[in-house]
Amino acid sequence: MEKRLLLAFFLSAIIFVVWSFVFPPPKRAPRPQQATATHAATVQTKPASATPKPVPQAARANASAAGTPAPVSPVACSTTHDIAKKEETIVVDNGLLKLRLDNRGAAITSLILKKYDDDEGNPLDLVQRVTVADRTYPLQLVVDGRPDQRLYTMTKTGNGYRFHWCDGTSEVTKTIRLVPESYRIDISVTVAGEEPAAVVSVGTGMRNIGKLEKANRFATWGNVAVYANDKLERFKRKKVRAVKEVALPPMGFAGFEDTYFLNVMRPVGTGASVRIVPLELPPKPEKVTTRTRKKKEKKKKPGERTVLEVLIASPGHTFQAELFSGPKEYNLLQKVDHGIEKTLHFGIFNPISVFFLKVLRWIYSLVGNYGIAIILLTLLIRIVLFPFMHKSTVSMRKMQKVQPKVKAIQERYKKHKGDPQMRAKMNQEMMELYKVEGVNPMGGCLPMLIQLPILWALYTLFAYSITMRHAPFIWWIHDLSAKDPYYITPILMTFTMWLQQKLAPQAGDAQQQKMFRLMPLIFGIMFLGFPSGLVLYWLTNNVLTILQQEVTFSLMGERKGTKKGGKPKRKKA
Repeated sequence: MEKRLLLAFFLSAIIFVVWSFVFPPPKRAPRPQQATATHAATVQTKPASATPKPVPQAARANASAAGTPAPVSPVACSTTHDIAKKEETIVVDNGLLKLRLDNRGAAITSLILKKYDDDEGNPLDLVQRVTVADRTYPLQLVVDGRPDQRLYTMTKTGNGYRFHWCDGTSEVTKTIRLVPESYRIDISVTVAGEEPAAVVSVGTGMRNIGKLEKANRFATWGNVAVYANDKLERFKRKKVRAVKEVALPPMGFAGFEDTYFLNVMRPVGTGASVRIVPLELPPKPEKVTTRTRKKKEKKKKPGERTVLEVLIASPGHTFQAELFSGPKEYNLLQKVDHGIEKTLHFGIFNPISVFFLKVLRWIYSLVGNYGIAIILLTLLIRIVLFPFMHKSTVSMRKMQKVQPKVKAIQERYKKHKGDPQMRAKMNQEMMELYKVEGVNPMGGCLPMLIQLPILWALYTLFAYSITMRHAPFIWWIHDLSAKDPYYITPILMTFTMWLQQKLAPQAGDAQQQKMFRLMPLIFGIMFLGFPSGLVLYWLTNNVLTILQQEVTFSLMGERKGTKKGGKPKRKKA
């Protein structure tokens, strides 16, 4: 990559951050209902005396009031008492999801994605383990500002499980159905009698992140996504200081997301209201001196120990919804549709990123290694871009040769910098020089601008695609989404950037050249914490750029032993 390309890419990255472009997907027809699931269940029992004492949560108290209509007339309640005598858990499996359902609160206490694991190699559980008093679990109700701790009776009903509780004055019926071979969970809640309208929890946080993933500079976790009125709004965990309330129209959804996974709930057939509650995790127990405690207090950032809770309030006594709990995999999200696909977007050049993602997967199907697939994809791109890169290098080389004449013209008009007429005359002389020498000042820049969308598209693809997660390469690289544990690839990348500069035409004044000489070091430090897949791409691109430069210089006859046209020079007899 030539030095001007590096500078252009660096400056363009700033522009890309503040400028976004939306590519609306085509509308799809609503998906049909899926077939009945086959469940494998095991039941565990706990004594009823283990009931934890709930603590009032004022922040949750008004969850059902936000964005809901006036209360409806009470529904008649069954007079038959139906309360379980002991706590039980049941395990449900549909091939992709493995749930542990607890009859205390009729909630999901474990939600495992069977095809994925965490950084320690354990099954990946989307239910976060947090030490917050009265945290809520997915699908657990909130009654009078407190998590529902009632013991429900459980009954298997064909393709799902029915939870029921009744004390003669209030009644709750909750049905949970796991769709076969899907990441979708269908739920329905019906309340009667004096029971208030349902307030259902999506959960308290989402999954526990390992140290390896936390070290990824692109990793995010525990954030909330709300899709309403065809707009996706994100609430960052560290930025939420007070309770947030959002009206949720029909077909909207709300829940948790991070870089790779989603756990969101979408009400069916009716609107609802969303309440985002920030909860503070207790400090980690550790022995520290007064001096170290003061240092840690200074370093402590606001929101560092915050975990969010998402509650969805129903406007009536019947609530139906879908819970999508799965990976942010492009093809999967496109099939789910209805706004879910918008949670994965690769930025301004999203279509280009998606195209490269499909090509990368095709190459992977042939070679079986994503590291090798990245190298081959980079090679294919460089072959396609070779004519542009060749033209750019040739133009820069010509510009380098006329630099002494350009400086001579600038020196003659040095004393007339403030005179517009003299500056116009100087520019005219320089344009005449370019014309005589056959040099196009923009000839080296335009080919580079063509490459910028490709470079940025690949950059975002390798940074945010779940395809790289836990994908091994060779030897010491076991996860292309994590940083290089020994920093070998960033060091090699820095060296190849330096070598590339040494072999490339030296353009620009002394100050510019000094800045360019620092760029390999700056990029090397910046890439230390980047995913190894992204660093591998950049390293491969540097090596191929060096080879391309050498081919171009050989064709120009500027390498020893060759003449213009790339043919070897004949030795004189």
